[in-house]
Amino acid sequence: MFEVGKDYSRETIHSICGGSKQAFLPVKRGKVVAACLRPDLNPQAPEVIVCNGGAAARAAGRTLARQTDAIPVFIKRESDSFRYVGQFAVIESLTTPLDCAPYARHTSFTAAQVSRVIKLKRC
Repeated sequence: MFEVGKDYSRETIHSICGGSKQAFLPVKRGKVVAACLRPDLNPQAPEVIVCNGGAAARAAGRTLARQTDAIPVFIKRESDSFRYVGQFAVIESLTTPLDCAPYARHTSFTAAQVSRVIKLKRC
């Protein structure tokens, strides 16, 4: 499907995985189908995903936190270029402000803007 280390456009990721072309956690049929992460918002990606407090990010984060299936993870490199880094599955989900606050450091979010931190492991 995807080759580790190769770059893909959001259009290609969408055509293979489905879901929204804009969402960082696109959802299809009630499941998160990929993670398309920006380094400025997710500096510890792919092992850590930081979800902000917006309604769409909260909902997608909640959905991903419940999933057991691995998803393809991509890191943004340029305007419409995302590097595939592998298949990852959720190992932990943090939602308390005290637990999430350390992960807001080095991101464009304040600690108060973070609704959830999802930890992943490579599959």
